[in-house]
Amino acid sequence: MIPSILGFGCAHPPQRMDTTRWLALATAIAPPRVDRSLLQRLADRSGINQRWCAAATDNHPAGFYASFGSLPPGTAARMELWAGAVRPMAFAACSDAIRTSGVQASSITHLVTASCTGFAAPGMDQWLIRDLGLAPSIRRTNIGFMGCHAAINAVAVARDAARADVRARVLVCCGEVCSAHLHYGERVDQWIANTLFGDGAAAVVVSSGLPQTPEAPPSLGAIIDACSLVIDGSEGAMTWEVGDSGFSMGLSAEVPALIERALPEWIDAQLAARGLTRSSIAGWAIHPGGPRVIESVVRALGLPTEAGDASRGVLRDYGNMSSATLLFILERLVRGGVEGPIVALAFGPGLSAEMLLVSALPRSQTG
Repeated sequence: MIPSILGFGCAHPPQRMDTTRWLALATAIAPPRVDRSLLQRLADRSGINQRWCAAATDNHPAGFYASFGSLPPGTAARMELWAGAVRPMAFAACSDAIRTSGVQASSITHLVTASCTGFAAPGMDQWLIRDLGLAPSIRRTNIGFMGCHAAINAVAVARDAARADVRARVLVCCGEVCSAHLHYGERVDQWIANTLFGDGAAAVVVSSGLPQTPEAPPSLGAIIDACSLVIDGSEGAMTWEVGDSGFSMGLSAEVPALIERALPEWIDAQLAARGLTRSSIAGWAIHPGGPRVIESVVRALGLPTEAGDASRGVLRDYGNMSSATLLFILERLVRGGVEGPIVALAFGPGLSAEMLLVSALPRSQTG
């Protein structure tokens, strides 16, 4: 049997941040030499209307950062913010994924976690075992520091486990607290990154064997394949490094052009190997590294503008939540009634690209 997605779950912190609150946060942490009109322009061009931000408080948009005054918090303090925010988000997302999957938490055999915004041991995997009541003997895999495309890597691990054993029930969870890594410096690329990111968690349950209970929903989509590409000559185009004051992103303006050059030939080869073409694809889940990334993919592949609508919608409503974002987009497409193959695409440090091919089922079969 083909491994399939049985349930989705998505979550975010309670602190909603509209553009006004975001600009108040950005103004609070930006050095005096950073032009405040630049912050406004970046916000206007971001494609984001709102996001959820664990670093904010009800009383102050820059709550976490305000407590440190003019000095940026160190990495240890940022890890405390990550741990305190990611645990309840991951629990909420996984609870929804398990509930909608029709499986029992006690029957889950494998757990795959992904985060590039924090580390702890015990970490997300053991927190979820305790909070969800998962079996203490569950097989665990943690995918760390891969960046925005880690959801595809995590689902690929789940697919492999489900292919190896029809009895496997795999819970995948991506949890990211990007607001733990806002930077105080003057580099424009870091302010672009500050402007684009939000916080969130997403989860799916994957299995080759469908639940055998009358009330259990059917599969939401078969996982056909996953594939990867490290783009030549792009090693310095996107970086993600651990520093003394949090994790630091390096982001070249060449990223969209590199994606445009590498994508068409690679995508066509992957689809052709499975008897498909671009015109065969019913839905596109494009990770929104920013509006330019979405537009670059749409343009490079000759897709209609509306092919990027689901990605633009998630960017608008949540911001870029790193690895969790792609599952938000995929959930939106599947729940929105897309029938047929879906290509999910994401990009990360390297510069690397990941592709997931999912065959969404007709609505008559998914309810």
